Amino acid sequence: MTPDQIVAFVLALTSPAPVDPLLPLIAAGGADPRYPVVATACPRPLAPFEIEGRTVACGKISVPEDHENPEGRQIDLAFMIFKSRSLAPAPDAVVHLHGGPGVGIVARASLTTTFFEHLRTRRDVVAFDQRGVDQSASAETRCFDTLASDPEALVQATKGMGDTVALTRKMTRACLDEIAASGADITKINTWQNAQDVQAVMHTLGYPTYNIYGISYGTKLGQEVMRAAPEGLRSVVLDSVAPVQAPIYDTLALPHAEAIQGIFDACTADAKCTAAYPDLKTRFWALFTKLETQPIATPQGEINADALFTLVDGRNNWKAKLQGLTGYIPKVVAELEVGDATTLTALTSEKIALHPTPESALAGLTGLDADAMAFAETALRLAMVGRENDKAVEAMLSRLEADRAAAASGAGLVDEFEAALKAAALDLPDQLARVSFAADYLRLRTGAPTRAALADMLSRQFTGETLARLETLAGMLGDGQLAQVFARVGADNAALDRVLLEGFQTQMFACQEDMDINSPEGAAAVSLRLQTEFGWPASLAGMFESLVDTTFFDLCKEFVPQPRPGFHDPVTAAIPTLVMQGAFDTQTAPSWGAWMVSSLPKGRLVFFPESGHGTLAFSQCAKDIGAAFLENPEAPINDACAQALTSAFLLPDGTWSK
Repeated sequence: MTPDQIVAFVLALTSPAPVDPLLPLIAAGGADPRYPVVATACPRPLAPFEIEGRTVACGKISVPEDHENPEGRQIDLAFMIFKSRSLAPAPDAVVHLHGGPGVGIVARASLTTTFFEHLRTRRDVVAFDQRGVDQSASAETRCFDTLASDPEALVQATKGMGDTVALTRKMTRACLDEIAASGADITKINTWQNAQDVQAVMHTLGYPTYNIYGISYGTKLGQEVMRAAPEGLRSVVLDSVAPVQAPIYDTLALPHAEAIQGIFDACTADAKCTAAYPDLKTRFWALFTKLETQPIATPQGEINADALFTLVDGRNNWKAKLQGLTGYIPKVVAELEVGDATTLTALTSEKIALHPTPESALAGLTGLDADAMAFAETALRLAMVGRENDKAVEAMLSRLEADRAAAASGAGLVDEFEAALKAAALDLPDQLARVSFAADYLRLRTGAPTRAALADMLSRQFTGETLARLETLAGMLGDGQLAQVFARVGADNAALDRVLLEGFQTQMFACQEDMDINSPEGAAAVSLRLQTEFGWPASLAGMFESLVDTTFFDLCKEFVPQPRPGFHDPVTAAIPTLVMQGAFDTQTAPSWGAWMVSSLPKGRLVFFPESGHGTLAFSQCAKDIGAAFLENPEAPINDACAQALTSAFLLPDGTWSK
């Protein structure tokens, strides 16, 4: 942000809240009475430079549990609207369809801003948690009783102790029983219902015409919207695509295989690389097999087969910013073949900078006269100072927003009550008493968040002066503060919840709607293909096959399949669609981009070298191409910047192949 923008932001953040709501439509209950809207507080932390009620608004939308029975049971979907930065925004907002299935987005506002801030120059961006997931998961589908039944085992599981596979299987069965007893219909948590939700959310929020930007499972959902609920859909971006016809769970290892194979193919296509490192594929897998039994010792630790695989496979991690690593892989392989770990160690210890920085530029300055060198050094040093200042400003503004929100909500008293409750729990006489408290505390989520429920829990677990102090603090809580106490029960135990729910929220979709085209036999066939076509050792292929058997096929035996005729047929909707696929995407196979486009009359593919899962996170090029497409979905696409991302390779003499 510029200094003027920072001044404006501070003034806006510290001035009284506006009288008029950010979106009058939300205050009015939405544009469609079938899907009523209510405003709610946004989850914290907000992204830097966001002000609740001014740049971002949050709420819940009530939709039918079954869109084919609109008068039946209703469920709530949590959403966020990030307002456009433009004073004259385009009317067609972008809805982000998040990945997973089973990984929400509303509680991670900063992630949405990281990915989609560039689109806000022209459009509002809407994000919502899909049904059954995170903030949109109803109490009936969150299995609070199941989670409270064995907190000790959950704590052990978070520490990697105990039989986590058996625990998860047992809790999955109990969770399904709990959902059935509640009256909720888990069979209505599927992609077809999600697609109806997308249309309902966008229309009731006042966007009769809108665009989709889906990533990972969001691309699968986007395809279903194109087919089953296309009214008002202007254009679609499918980033890191999962075609509905792909047996995703059978092929869990295929994206990894294709992403690694992409290194070998790129080297073969580069005359200097293939001359310096002939037959790289065979050599790589021979080295992997050797390292399984003969690891290389270094002062930094042992280099084994897992370390080699992690290095090349980890290029998919956008947070690690490993773009540029590909060019070093052939040299790493050649060195490790003779027991030399120099380049690998330099990479893992970050002694090799994969991206230009002021520091690396300063270190590499050569060939300048004294005056030019002095100016260059000064400019680069000022750039380093400016970068640190920007970080400091961002941190201070984030803290300012958080403190302002905490003061407005009375969070100080909530903090005091929570600290006193934690201290009281730690002072309980033995492990049995502490486990009893943990179970009772977790069960607060199973009923209405009332004062009576909190008081009953306190009286069951504490006595004497400790109880009196806790009751006094609880009595001082206002209604809003009481709601915060109950909300923190879940926040405080998120790690315990993840033992079950992180997988369960995925399995609700996968096990019910995908097992008709996935099977252990299919996974075994893919395992054989990895060995014959991609050169994988049997040990590695078998590890992935075992993983999918344990993670999906075994647990899916607890669910009743709910296949839908036609769901896995290729989508053929004539809606302008941009497919963006990364060359080292290890979650959705690089080849799936072309497969996806092949059935779409208005589909176009841009393939990104040096990009992984969620291409827009890896380069400005991907962001700009996506933004240009949304501005004019029918216009030609200039993908020259994508072609420029192709890697050069480090040669044995220290020069680069191009």
